[in-house]
Amino acid sequence: MASDTERRLAAILSADAVGYSRMMGLDEAGTVATLKSQREILAGLVRQHGGRVVDAPGDNLLAELPSVVDAVSCAIAAQRELESRNEARPEARRLRFRIGLHLGDMLVDGERIYGDGINIAARLESLAEPGGICISGAAHEQVLGKVPAGYDDLGEQRLKNIARPVRAFRLRPDARAEAGEFTVPGFGGRPAIAVLAFDNLSSDPEQAYFADGIAEDLITRLSASRYFPIIARNSSFVYKGRAVDAKQVSRELGVRYVVEGAVRRAGDRVRVSAQLIDATSGHHVWAEKFDRELSDLFDLQDEITETILAQLGPELTRVEFDRAVRRKPENPDAWECFLRGCWHALQPPSTQDAWSEPRKGQTFLQRAIELDPRMADAHAALAWSHYHSILYQWSEDPVRSVADCLQSAQRSVELDNGLASGHAALGVAYTTIGQYERAIASGERGVEFDPSSALCFFGLGLAFTFSNRPEEAVPMLEKAMRFSPRDPMLPQLIFTLAAAHLLADRHEEARACAERALELRKDPSAYRLLAAACGHLGRADEARAALDAMLQLTPGFCVDNLRLALPTVLVDCYLAGWRKAGWES
Repeated sequence: MASDTERRLAAILSADAVGYSRMMGLDEAGTVATLKSQREILAGLVRQHGGRVVDAPGDNLLAELPSVVDAVSCAIAAQRELESRNEARPEARRLRFRIGLHLGDMLVDGERIYGDGINIAARLESLAEPGGICISGAAHEQVLGKVPAGYDDLGEQRLKNIARPVRAFRLRPDARAEAGEFTVPGFGGRPAIAVLAFDNLSSDPEQAYFADGIAEDLITRLSASRYFPIIARNSSFVYKGRAVDAKQVSRELGVRYVVEGAVRRAGDRVRVSAQLIDATSGHHVWAEKFDRELSDLFDLQDEITETILAQLGPELTRVEFDRAVRRKPENPDAWECFLRGCWHALQPPSTQDAWSEPRKGQTFLQRAIELDPRMADAHAALAWSHYHSILYQWSEDPVRSVADCLQSAQRSVELDNGLASGHAALGVAYTTIGQYERAIASGERGVEFDPSSALCFFGLGLAFTFSNRPEEAVPMLEKAMRFSPRDPMLPQLIFTLAAAHLLADRHEEARACAERALELRKDPSAYRLLAAACGHLGRADEARAALDAMLQLTPGFCVDNLRLALPTVLVDCYLAGWRKAGWES
């Protein structure tokens, strides 16, 4: 290696002019003059912050700076100065830059620099808005708390020609507060949502009523779910017919999430599109379109509203789980503890300490209740956690856990009788103590309150399964899976479906479901089911292998404890299949 070649860690700044080619087509001389002026401002600020410009090809600028703090401060100062200069120009003649920042290892050869870090900075630049700044996770760790700004987490990003995903953050120089800014008083720190009026993209004015009806139904149904505070129609519909972006709605209504959509008619068909946006960053969380035949508009409106809700709820929950776990505040409030508790409780077991994550989840849920004893959601989630501790045999006192499961579920319903998840939890608690008719009634009550809740249909399907009514269980479980195909509890849903098939003597279907559940998560309950199904099918080697895998995850497995979590008819069905494969209890 040559003597003038070295490696060093540095902050890399990549800037790119937006719309340069378009402006060149309108006015070459004026655009070149503007670019030269703007780039001189950038270069001057880079030098003021102790850095140097490495290259400036075309409409780009590449620089290295000694620290991330210097680089971020430079980028903020540059964008403010450039915007100030732009104010004197007509909108069509304003040249704005996007800036990407990364902290990385570089190979330095004389005046040139090389390495993936340069490419990452350039790719991050493309994620920034015109006049905006986007930084990598590595840069974010160094600058957090050192520069007065806010940061919107964009999550892991797949960047072109970069092998591994890169965590990205959009910088907000004038941010006044963090997540609490987007909550509603009286809702315990939960982020607010606004559902905007859906756009009618058809020439038929009748579709405008249809579009409004879908948005109004979404507001009503989301409000009934009681999970997130929903901005009233009178406030969110003021933007109807106006060109407005999600960030503006976020600022003016104080919401974190915005739901928007459109309706378009083509002949005898109608297409409805909907999307969920993290309004603080403009990042799209979820989007879907629905094509239907035109029939009775009211029936069609109900069907599409139901379908959107079924997918929207789990996506909101998933992104909030991720946000809570990533954020890791020093003193989490009840809502943060609740979200983190749910997330940890649903993590798959490891072979080292099989149930450390679910135990941690239970601790967070108990902490959430300490902080807010009236948080019905946390009591419901804690009931599920106690049920899981019995089912997976990690409870130190399973008999006490049965009582705690029922007590937590009952408390949830006492606090909020309209909470669907509370009734679902109560149904599971009744299932655990063998009161199946009461379990079914509670499950049906939950579905009444939230007909698009995968959790409620799951609880109802579980009650039908445990009461040995598999033919009624299967459609409930399949509906839950359709409603929430990306649900964190999907493995449990699938192996409950396997149990229903097993009770109906559909052993091949039970085996297929158990294997599908195991593809998603190495779960001891799924291994038990797989062993039973294979035993009944005469596939003794596969059954023994499944039992061995189950014992590795639950080395203290005990059939007597299993009877605390499962009905006698299902345990006997398990044992019959295991014995066919040579199990000796």
